[in-house]
Amino acid sequence: MEEAEAQQQAPTSATAPSSQPTAASVPSPKRRGLPFRRSHPYYIGFVGGLGVIICYYLAESLMAVTTELILILIALLIAVGLNPLVEKLTARGMRRGFAVLIVAGGGLLLIAAFITAIAQPLATQTSGLIDSMPQRLENLERNRTIANLDQRYNVVGRLQTMFSGADTAQVIAGSILGFGKFLVTSVFETFTVIVLTLYFLSSLPSIRAASLRFVPATRRPRVALLSDGVLERMGGYVSGAATVAALAGLAAFLMLGVLQVQFILPLALLIALTDLIPLVGATIGALVVTIIVFLDSPAKALAAALFFVVYQQFENFIIYPRVMSRSVDVPPMVAVIAALIGAALLGVVGALLAIPLAAGAIYLFREVVQPRQDAT
Repeated sequence: MEEAEAQQQAPTSATAPSSQPTAASVPSPKRRGLPFRRSHPYYIGFVGGLGVIICYYLAESLMAVTTELILILIALLIAVGLNPLVEKLTARGMRRGFAVLIVAGGGLLLIAAFITAIAQPLATQTSGLIDSMPQRLENLERNRTIANLDQRYNVVGRLQTMFSGADTAQVIAGSILGFGKFLVTSVFETFTVIVLTLYFLSSLPSIRAASLRFVPATRRPRVALLSDGVLERMGGYVSGAATVAALAGLAAFLMLGVLQVQFILPLALLIALTDLIPLVGATIGALVVTIIVFLDSPAKALAAALFFVVYQQFENFIIYPRVMSRSVDVPPMVAVIAALIGAALLGVVGALLAIPLAAGAIYLFREVVQPRQDAT
């Protein structure tokens, strides 16, 4: 009897749920209709169009702040280049704040002393160089070859008109207003770079520690070692490039002094500044200085040209490898490609920034990618 009753109740219990509506089929009073399907064409088109618009305005915003981003990157590279000096002082037990103050104060005092020492002679010699250009060009007319070319193309006459009829500020900046704007912008950008450099130099360990928070805890020691290696390579390139440029400027100053050229200070400074530009900087500086010396004496210009050719070979094969081998090892082909890409993207500044970034990328490739490739 019990088994029969159980059999009669079983179909009733089995069919009971099918006769009652489920909770999913009963619409909630707070929910109207079915949810919107993400595969619907309208949804895909709307979200896709919205994403394109956002990406477009983000790209425009990024292009609008390109100058500021470049200044930040320059300040960061300078801070990375000065960081080894700060690390040496902190290794001796000095607090990082005092170490940064000493390094930054010493650097600013050195720059101030350099500017004070050369400001007056540089301004006088530069003004004298521009003022003497018409007379120098007039002296070239006595040369037969130059006179024949001048009769055909009137090159000397045009240059004389340009230098004698234009104001010095207009020659340099194009107009007084343009020169003032250029001066104010340069001062503001220089001040910005100095402030950012001090901030990065003092906060570099905290910035590094905060960046490591984005890495899983199991990988942080490895990433910390890699980041130290990248910063060391980039800082080594910055300090090494400054050393090579200073040596080039000093060598040019001594050579021009031996040749008894009148305007040796601005010409030597031009050599040092252009030597910072990868690939073509040293050649451009040497060519400009040789042309200026040629206006004074063709014989001195020939001697200067020979000196620059010999010194550039000495710098490329002896000075540069010895200075850079201690800190950074960038293959010449990689340096050329990086400088070309950087120059195409951001001009001279991009060429200056490309090689230290390439040095960091090469270090990561050698430490991360290459061992994995060799293990497979």
